[in-house]
Amino acid sequence: MVRTLTDCQPFFAEEVQDLNGLDANILSALHDCVGFITVMHPRGEIRRPNGSVVRASVWIEQEIAIATYIQRVEKRTLPIIAFKHKSVGREGIRDLLHLNPFEFTDEAEILTELSKRLTAWRSLKPSGVELQLSSKAAGWQQGHDIRRLEITLLNGTNRLIENYEFEIRLPSSILKHWSATYPTEVRRTTPGVRYFRFDQNGRGALRPHDRLQNPITFDYCTTCAMPEHESTLVGATLVSELSLGATAWVEGNEYVVDKTVKQLAIETEGNR
Repeated sequence: MVRTLTDCQPFFAEEVQDLNGLDANILSALHDCVGFITVMHPRGEIRRPNGSVVRASVWIEQEIAIATYIQRVEKRTLPIIAFKHKSVGREGIRDLLHLNPFEFTDEAEILTELSKRLTAWRSLKPSGVELQLSSKAAGWQQGHDIRRLEITLLNGTNRLIENYEFEIRLPSSILKHWSATYPTEVRRTTPGVRYFRFDQNGRGALRPHDRLQNPITFDYCTTCAMPEHESTLVGATLVSELSLGATAWVEGNEYVVDKTVKQLAIETEGNR
């Protein structure tokens, strides 16, 4: 559901296969996460002189405490979706929080409710890394208005990112002013689309809370694309829907962004 309904990648400790300890993996994931989903099942009854309480997983209670620290001390927004079995009692730091978990008796209730709540997470940016596409004016050439596409990467984490790779996808019809060959081009079989690959070589590492200092740029011309369509009016309409896209691979995560010519133009006007 996380993969389908949001742009984020889920982390589940039981699915991790590497040589780090379970605690290191969980702590690292909590440090980098942009959202936290917790499910509290009953794990046993604790008897005390003043009464008994049904306890959830001690691990989960600790993870909730760490998530609370991230919000309260690090001042970082961390949306939480919490589920609690109706038999589980309140204790520890959870007794001081307005967690307002969704209470369930059957696990099927979790799946139904989760799909509703994840719709609010569609705007979350995964892992503090953001891939951006923007466009700006780049002058005139042969009487045509030239635009410059800029592809850059933002590092919102506390880590140094040393390795990354990009793949850029551009309609071939908007590149007709320039050389027929690009040293970074890779061959694909998609009609009307050209692909380009870049990595950290020549750009260097991406520092914490910084953006790529040497972004990838392509000059393009939408006027050149219009003759491929039946008429000027129809051509202008269709050219505005042409898609320009990029994919970035950073530390095992994939980031994808696609924008139409029209979307880029609207964003450019809005940023003036």
